[in-house]
Amino acid sequence: MLTKDNYFAPEMMKRYWSVSQFKSFDRCEAAGLAEVAGKYEREETDALLIGSYVDAFFSGSREMEAFIERNGSKMFKKNGELLAKFGHANDIIDRVMADNLMMEYLTGDKQVIMEAELFGVPWKIKMDVYNEQRIVDLKCVRDFSDIYDKDYGWRSWIEYWGYDIQGAVYQKVEQLVTGRSEPLPFYIAAVTKEKTPDIKLIQLPQHILDTALKLVEAKIERFDLIKTAQVEPIRCEKCDWCKQTKVLKAPEVYEIKEAK
Repeated sequence: MLTKDNYFAPEMMKRYWSVSQFKSFDRCEAAGLAEVAGKYEREETDALLIGSYVDAFFSGSREMEAFIERNGSKMFKKNGELLAKFGHANDIIDRVMADNLMMEYLTGDKQVIMEAELFGVPWKIKMDVYNEQRIVDLKCVRDFSDIYDKDYGWRSWIEYWGYDIQGAVYQKVEQLVTGRSEPLPFYIAAVTKEKTPDIKLIQLPQHILDTALKLVEAKIERFDLIKTAQVEPIRCEKCDWCKQTKVLKAPEVYEIKEAK
């Protein structure tokens, strides 16, 4: 049975698909497979820890206790205070709590787990905030600027980080579980890690979520064949996993590239 205690367990990673796992395979099939097999773990940076701390704070005492148990030695002094480099996390929390509308949209059941079969494979989701009116996901991001993607050019931070995909899957799984006729609206409650934190409350339009869900449908069959060892993954040769496991076959011939 899928619970908060075993949600991130290795056996559940193998049994279920999640949005984060789908995005890992989408970035690099080889790295995604290595993560499922327990051979590779992405680096947990200070920026990611700050985001996880903020998320745990708004998820309730149980989630915060679990977070401190996992990361206490990395983030806290012996007296229980945050290390100086993480102190800004409390400023971010204070900024969110100071806004009445943000707090209203962060009211509801926290860290709600659901599971359903979608596109022929089992999925699991864990919603930050859930009630009968909406699904809300709290995001702690660097800033709200567009981000350059070498494959797509400039993209919004929402699309770059795949938050549209997250909203689409959460929305569909919830609809399958509850049997509701129309999907619940999906919102992002976002706060930045800037020196002066900025805040936004964003509803993703249904046509954007529908497009993101079609992308998942188009790719998940191949990804699942890779995950179940029926198809070999393609290596991106650019991520840390591919660099770490690269095997040279022959020398390269140096060529001068023309400026673009």
